Amino acid sequence: MRFLSSMRLAIYLLLVLAALAAIGSLIPQGQPHEFYRAYYGRPVGELIIFFSLHNIYRSWWFISLEGLLAVNLLLCTVRRLRQPKTLKEWGSLLLHLSLLVILVGATLSGALKRSIYVEMGTGDSLDLASYGFPGTTLTVEDFKIEYYPTLEPKQYISYVTLKTAQGKQIKKEIKVNYPLEFAGFKIYQVSYGWLLKGQVVSNDKTIPFELPDKKSLPLDEGKGVRLFFMFLPDYDEESKNLKSRSPLPRNPRLVSLLMQGHEILDVGVVHPGETAHLKEYSITFSSFRYYTGLEIKKDPAMPVVYAGFILLLGGLAMRYISNHQPK
Repeated sequence: MRFLSSMRLAIYLLLVLAALAAIGSLIPQGQPHEFYRAYYGRPVGELIIFFSLHNIYRSWWFISLEGLLAVNLLLCTVRRLRQPKTLKEWGSLLLHLSLLVILVGATLSGALKRSIYVEMGTGDSLDLASYGFPGTTLTVEDFKIEYYPTLEPKQYISYVTLKTAQGKQIKKEIKVNYPLEFAGFKIYQVSYGWLLKGQVVSNDKTIPFELPDKKSLPLDEGKGVRLFFMFLPDYDEESKNLKSRSPLPRNPRLVSLLMQGHEILDVGVVHPGETAHLKEYSITFSSFRYYTGLEIKKDPAMPVVYAGFILLLGGLAMRYISNHQPK
């Protein structure tokens, strides 16, 4: 019992948890298993998955170490609870209690927090229930880009409406470095691009598509045949180069590359409303619009962590005052 309540054990546990947290900051967390096998190689990737290094903060051994530290801090707190008499002793008690509250909050945060990335076209609504936010809907009302005179992007702005399960609603613009904060949610502006809409017809078979720029549409997976789409918002008709003169949609074109593996079989360049014929495939380019890439976060345990830090500051203040009282 004395060992469980010792400061030495607390220090050891804090060092181990800090080392594991450092590993967690080096290894991307929460990715699919295939990511680790591809990025680190199969042997190392399998070891990362086997020891749960891809999901450290939710692994049973990390949570067990946090639980052991919580028991240690609780015992230390109880031991001091019986004998505080001076302001300094009350400050020490508050410090131990604050560490326990912060630890509980951090554990709850690791288990309950959610972070997702979504790409949404302008005008689209998304039910976030399947992402772990039941009853919550996000709508992208509009998206705009502010440019410098050189046409370099200056700021990306998403105009969104967020409706929560509690019936709360907010309409707000989200900019880079200016996230939306509402009802425990934080939504960040991360990226943007173009959504390309149309259809492919082959042998009386119609395949509609709406894909981001520079994405592929599989046509015959057995033969490795696919269509690669590239959008040129401002096509240079004189040079015929597959480059855009500016980022503004002044002369839009869809470039369709019919590919088999890495070999280009045919190329078509069309503007909205036109159809390109590549081998036996007919590709109709219907329309284009912006999409915005948003990162959505919610951590219901953060108030517990904040409460722990307030207790920590209170304990430090008590000890500081007691150390500077005239004797």
